[in-house]
Amino acid sequence: MGRTQTYKVEVERIDEAHARLTVRDFSLTLGARRADAQAGVNPVETLLSAVGDCLLTALDFVAQLSRVPIAAATVEVEGERQDKPPTLRQIRYVLRIASEATDERLERVEELARANSTVFQTLSMAVPITGRWERL
Repeated sequence: MGRTQTYKVEVERIDEAHARLTVRDFSLTLGARRADAQAGVNPVETLLSAVGDCLLTALDFVAQLSRVPIAAATVEVEGERQDKPPTLRQIRYVLRIASEATDERLERVEELARANSTVFQTLSMAVPITGRWERL
């Protein structure tokens, strides 16, 4: 087993519709009212954004190590939810990359990004995650 790292966040109820996420010196207001799109980013959207952010973070990491220049990157993540029991049935993503690298090198970088993404790897043990990359 490799090195371990501990993460800690605090989530505090602000009112019936909002919660505040605090991590070190950073904070973010989250939606905390079920089915209220006006309250803010809901828990499922927060989870999906964590998948996307972790993929982008891993992409930057492996691209630098592989000396693959990335001019820009975006990721769109979509989750399919069922009501009973309330679970995500599937997560899909499209990773868009702007780079002068060959398709083969970008394919490898995307594969390594998935393998080096903590959130992706963790969630993929519970929910099928499928995706693809394309040029931006």
